[in-house]
Amino acid sequence: MKILLEAPIMTRSGYGEHSRLVYRSLKTIPNANIEIMPLNWGNTSWVSEDSVNKEELDEIQKSIEKHNDSVNIAKSSNTQINYDIHIHVGIPNEFQKKANYSVCVTAGIETDRVDASWLIKTYQGIDKIIVPSEHSKEVFMKTSYEALNESNNTKTTIECNCPVDVVPYPTKTFDDSETLDFTLPTKFNFLSVALLGPRKNLEKMVKLFIDEFSENSEVGLILKTGRVSGSLMDRNFTVAHFNRIVNNYKPDKKCKIYILHGDLSDKEIHSLYTSDDIHAYITATHGEGYGLPIFEAAYSGMPIVATDWSGHLDFLSAEYKESGKIKTKKLFARVDYNLEAIPHEAVWKNIVPEGSKWANPNGVSFRKQLKNIYKNFGMYKKWAAALKKSLEQTHNNDKILKTMATAILDRSSPMQTTPENNEEVLVL
Repeated sequence: MKILLEAPIMTRSGYGEHSRLVYRSLKTIPNANIEIMPLNWGNTSWVSEDSVNKEELDEIQKSIEKHNDSVNIAKSSNTQINYDIHIHVGIPNEFQKKANYSVCVTAGIETDRVDASWLIKTYQGIDKIIVPSEHSKEVFMKTSYEALNESNNTKTTIECNCPVDVVPYPTKTFDDSETLDFTLPTKFNFLSVALLGPRKNLEKMVKLFIDEFSENSEVGLILKTGRVSGSLMDRNFTVAHFNRIVNNYKPDKKCKIYILHGDLSDKEIHSLYTSDDIHAYITATHGEGYGLPIFEAAYSGMPIVATDWSGHLDFLSAEYKESGKIKTKKLFARVDYNLEAIPHEAVWKNIVPEGSKWANPNGVSFRKQLKNIYKNFGMYKKWAAALKKSLEQTHNNDKILKTMATAILDRSSPMQTTPENNEEVLVL
C-alpha cells in the first residue's frame, strides 16, 4: 500500500506533533510503503536530534528522500505518481488531492465555526476529516453557509460533505534523565505553556494572576512562552512585552513572574509538569482544538485551572468516587465564560472567520479558581491523580495509534449531510 503523508512533520509545533502521531500510526499498518512530503508550519523552526528520537528522525528523513526520488523519477519519465492513500496534516483550505482516497487531519478549531473554505474542500476531494476532539467535530458538523449562484440566482447550502472522525493524542512516558536545572525562590508556583497570540489570552491571565497574588511573595507564575521561535531576538521581544505589562499594571507586586524562553526537548518540557517546585497548570485560553500542553499537564498529574469550553474538555473528565458514589466528573478548576465574537485582530483569512465566537473567561471566576487551588491544593491534587490514572488507560500510546490507523483506513464512516435545525446558516 503506497501512502503519501503530506505534513509539517519536521516542525516544532502542535501540527508537527500531530504529524508525527499520524506517521507512527501508519507504521503499524502492514505493508505500508510511506513517503513523506514535509511542509513548513508558519515561522516555526524544525526539530533536531535534541528534541525528537534520533532513530525516528532518521526514518522520517528516509521517507522524505523516498518521496523526492519518486518525484524525480516521475519527472524524468513524464509519468504520474499513483498513491493508494494521501494524508494531509494541516489546515483544510490548503488541501490538494493527490490520491483517489484522501484524508485531512486537522486540529485548529478554537471558535464556534469553521471557515467556508474548509467546507468547500470537502466537495473538492477530502474523503474524510480526522480531528482530535469532539468540540472540533461538532463545529465541523454544525457549521453551514448559504451561497448564492449569481448566474441563475439560486441558493445552495454549503456544509461538511465528508465523515469526521475523532482521534485524540496519546499519553507519553519519559525518564528523568533530562530535566531543567533551576531553583525557584517562591514556595507555590503555577505554570502556563503557550505561544504569544490573541487566542491564548496570556496578557489577561497575567493581570488576573497579579490581581489575586499581588500581596503574596510566596507565589510565582512560570510562563513558557515566545512569539515564534527560540531566537535571541524573540527572547528580547517576549521579555520586553511582559515587562511592559507588569510595570504598567502593578509594578509594586510581591508575587513573581518567571519567563522561560527557548527551544526545549520533550523531556525538558515534561520535567516542568513533574517538578516538585511547580504545583498547578493554568490557562485563560479563549478556545482549543485540543490543547496539547493542557493534556500533557493532565496526564502528568498536575491540577489544572482552565476555561470551561472547547477541545480540552474531552480529556479533563473521569470517573471519580464522591460521597460514596462513582460518577463522571470534571476534574479541573473550571473557569466560567461567555461566548463572544472574536476581536478584529484575531480574524485570520481562510482560518478564523469574522463573526465567529470563542470563550471569554470571567476574571472573577478565574481568580476564584486560582485561590481555590492555592488554598485547597490537596483536594485538587487528588483530582489530578485520578485524572492521570484514567488518561493512562484511555489514551495510552498503542490504543491511540491503532485508533488513528483504523480511522485512516476505514472508508465507511457515517456522514451527517444536513445541519441541525436550530443551527445558524451563514450567508457567504
